[in-house]
Amino acid sequence: MNLNLSLLLYVLLVVSASFCEAKALGEYGPVTAPKEGQQQRHKRQFSLNLGATHEDGYGTDVNAEAIANLWKSQSGNTKLDGSASYTQHFGGLSGDGKARISGLLTFSHGY
Repeated sequence: MNLNLSLLLYVLLVVSASFCEAKALGEYGPVTAPKEGQQQRHKRQFSLNLGATHEDGYGTDVNAEAIANLWKSQSGNTKLDGSASYTQHFGGLSGDGKARISGLLTFSHGY
């Protein structure tokens, strides 16, 4: 149980660190407009939420959720958002539970 939980938390930490940047925008000089024929690059917004709840005699509930804005049209009227979540119960009288993994894609268009 402890090995699985430690491995999961390590993997989530590595994945979240790969999406984070510590440098400020424009740190290496002024931000310039893209050259002709190039698209402007947008920073992707990404949220990672981790949690664990422990109760003596009952066990520990672990959860993780990732939320991202995947795509947005140039006008901003149409967008695609995605999320994924993981929950699992460890220990207690009922023992270890099965992992619950889910995902959601949301497509929206404003008129």
